[in-house]
Amino acid sequence: MYYYFKTILSKFLDLVPEREIYNQDYIQELDRHTRIIQIPGSIIGVFGMLGFAFDTDAKLHPEFPELFYFRIGFSLLCFFYIVFILYNHSKKIHSSWEGLTWAYLVYAYLLFTAAYYTGRIADDAAYVSGFQMLVMILPFLPLPRKTLFIYYPISLVIFLVSVMIYKPNLATAAASYSMQNLVISYILGIFSGFIIEGYRFHSFLNHKRIIKKNEEITKTVDEIQTLKSQQDGDYFLTSLLLEPLLGHETGGSAVAIETVVNQYKKFNFRNKEYQLGGDYVSVFNLILQGKRYKAFINGDAMGKSIQGAGGAIVLGAVYNSIIIRSKMDPVSSNRSPERWLHDCYLDLQKVFETFDGAMLVSAVVGLLEESTGTLYFINLEHPWVILYRDGKASFIENEIHYYKLGVMEGLSDTFISVFQMKKGDKIFCGSDGKDDLVLSEDGRFRDINEDQNLILENIEEAGGDMQSILGCLRRKGKYSDDLSLISLQYNLDAYPKPGKFFVEARENIREKRFDKALDLLLSYESALETSISELKYIAKLYEKKDDLVKAMEYASLALENYPSDTVWMFHTSVLYKRMYSLYKSQSFLGESQELGERVRLRQPSNIRNLIHLADVCRLNGDKDRASFLIGLIKKMSPDHPKLQDLLSVM
Repeated sequence: MYYYFKTILSKFLDLVPEREIYNQDYIQELDRHTRIIQIPGSIIGVFGMLGFAFDTDAKLHPEFPELFYFRIGFSLLCFFYIVFILYNHSKKIHSSWEGLTWAYLVYAYLLFTAAYYTGRIADDAAYVSGFQMLVMILPFLPLPRKTLFIYYPISLVIFLVSVMIYKPNLATAAASYSMQNLVISYILGIFSGFIIEGYRFHSFLNHKRIIKKNEEITKTVDEIQTLKSQQDGDYFLTSLLLEPLLGHETGGSAVAIETVVNQYKKFNFRNKEYQLGGDYVSVFNLILQGKRYKAFINGDAMGKSIQGAGGAIVLGAVYNSIIIRSKMDPVSSNRSPERWLHDCYLDLQKVFETFDGAMLVSAVVGLLEESTGTLYFINLEHPWVILYRDGKASFIENEIHYYKLGVMEGLSDTFISVFQMKKGDKIFCGSDGKDDLVLSEDGRFRDINEDQNLILENIEEAGGDMQSILGCLRRKGKYSDDLSLISLQYNLDAYPKPGKFFVEARENIREKRFDKALDLLLSYESALETSISELKYIAKLYEKKDDLVKAMEYASLALENYPSDTVWMFHTSVLYKRMYSLYKSQSFLGESQELGERVRLRQPSNIRNLIHLADVCRLNGDKDRASFLIGLIKKMSPDHPKLQDLLSVM
């Protein structure tokens, strides 16, 4: 019995071996995080209580003058901490009293004193609600999880002792309501503390720990599903878990973003309407290889209400962990957009595979580069992505390359879709709720729309405006499923148009007057004024002159400004390989392999690229990778004339 109890407790407390192995490093990381917020936090602490001390408390509770000293004491504590920290920084002293110690002390003072004076005036609902806020702050502070077990019980004891000593009137309905909310805040604080700290710890580890973390999430979802699923309180708690996972970072003018999540299940809790379902939408700012992207996801988890919400919670938790890791880990942020999307898919798929087909999710996961308008995305058996351009709506894809997340046997070839957006273009991703409209009802029989082009008509009718689209959908029929939509409108001129010398230069190229054409194309004041087509011509003309250094300079510039051109990416990769043959620099081989791998992720069946990439890997000393690629070539084209040449040099 003891053994089983210990096993269950260990799983609940997430007592994995890595916590002991990495405990010291983890504590140092938390200390670093708290050092970042200690100055702004102390400044807020200095001024945050002054309004209560000098005005509000005296008006509401003149019989309790000691409140003034509690408030002023906190302000003074924060003030002396600022002085202490600034002194240490001026002397370059790394004091152990900063960081975590600061967080322990400041929050302990705030929570424990609030527990005392709130218990004394517990019949005042406003002060109890303030204490609830303090209770809920703890899970969001970068503190070890043991703080939950120490601070919450102490604060509860202080509160209860204060109530017993001063005996406030708790018989009123308002006081009863406040006490219930306080209990809920403690419960949510404990659960939120476990979940948030778990995400924080596992993002500190590598991505393999995501799978382990999923066991806790699965347990949480299972526990929620085994409760009284029809009670509104259960739905409410579940919706609280999902809400913080919805990301919506829309900063910047390059991309205008709108999102809509309309879950089919609506319920009332404490006289307010909430919604619950399996649709999920998030948008985050992300930097990869020094470029700014909008990372977005639109997912639709299998099942209704609680079941769908469980899938959405798992999807949101894992996706948020991936985003956090990409923002914090230099290695993760130094990946190409194609590699990032592919790795993101693998991480998500590994997690959902653990459910053995019981939880499936369709999704579109994408990246939109802000500087060039290049859209990268993976469609995981989700409704097709829609482009709205010049008043016309159309699908920008017509085939499926991946199954839903959680399908045990996915398609073998990786495939990253790439699309070049123009100024004013708007793309839409949405769940099938936008298509599955109930057009008419006759008793138990319903006529559900089966025309996938209906949404295109609605978008055109609404002029691409999100709210107008929703109005059109409501006029056409009733929703029969969760509905989620995300739109991203690109607002920049990504690259200049061909200049005044372009036509003449092209004519000279046609007549093989290459030097004259090159002089014309180089006549612009700046390379920034040169169009993509002109940059490509310049690169090719330098290639004809065997000036590969200059050719590479302009080829890379063209690719930098127009990365959606897969053919040119392959050409640039080959050019880097030629540079290696002249200068024998491994860095050229590295760049060639990187571009070749990106081409392969976009076009897995491109035989020319596979042959080129296999040879580059061989030259780069990566023989295992070269052998793997040769195996693919044998399957696709066993009689290819270049195959024997590769085999002979392996």
